[in-house]
Amino acid sequence: MKLIVAVDSRWGIGKNGDLLKSIPDDMLYYRATTRGKVVVMGYTTLLSLPNSKPAPGRLNLVLADIPDLRVSGAVVCGSMEQLHRMIGQFAPDDVFDIGGGSMYRQLLPYCHAAHITRMRFDGDADTYIPNLDDLPEWSVSTESEMKEHEGVYYSFLEYSNVDPKPLPMAQRPSSDMSVYFKKRAPITVPLFDDKQYRAELLSLLDAYYHPLKDGFGADDVARFLNDQTVSFESYLRENILIAAPEDFEALAKRFDPDGTKNAERICVTKEDLPDIAEKLSAE
Repeated sequence: MKLIVAVDSRWGIGKNGDLLKSIPDDMLYYRATTRGKVVVMGYTTLLSLPNSKPAPGRLNLVLADIPDLRVSGAVVCGSMEQLHRMIGQFAPDDVFDIGGGSMYRQLLPYCHAAHITRMRFDGDADTYIPNLDDLPEWSVSTESEMKEHEGVYYSFLEYSNVDPKPLPMAQRPSSDMSVYFKKRAPITVPLFDDKQYRAELLSLLDAYYHPLKDGFGADDVARFLNDQTVSFESYLRENILIAAPEDFEALAKRFDPDGTKNAERICVTKEDLPDIAEKLSAE
């Protein structure tokens, strides 16, 4: 796992629940580095995101000890043990700890790398992370040139940890799941005159364009972890919580194994989905 954060000269990261300084270049760096990845956060950090919704284009893992909590588009872990085991479902380079302060401190020993935006000013912070320069296992591997924004000088550094603590690794790790949480391309599907087929097609379309639409709570996580016979990706696809183009092909094959049935083929975009859903439900 990696972490990504902007710090001031005293390794402060925030004040009164907000960033110390908003630097456009830093925002672009964060988006480019984490886009399509798995991001790990505490519940307070989730609430601080725009509209208090999961970061778009990313699989969001949220630590929250709140019974029955569900967050559309996110996986909620009810304990640090659950979170550790869920992080272990993915390739280490695909997982980023994005805060807040408590999450950074608790997960730091398990991180093998850190992306740090180092700002050369004192932001009078009330929230800090450990100074990686003071930790013998951490060292700087790369540093960008110095930049400046509104009088604040900053640079981008990457740190490496030579001795990260191990996390429990999945017996069947998921492949790159980022594709499910990126903007989905329009999909062309056959439309058979079969009520059951149309109902299943609608469920797949919903999962394709709205992954984890109803959320994935701590109880769901527990059920998956207690019977982990497949990867997390396969588990979500089997339960039609996410969908891939191959799932539409498999559905059509099941209803038309010989490829002999006549069927209208329709191209569905995310914007079309409400109208398609209404049409299929009516028919």
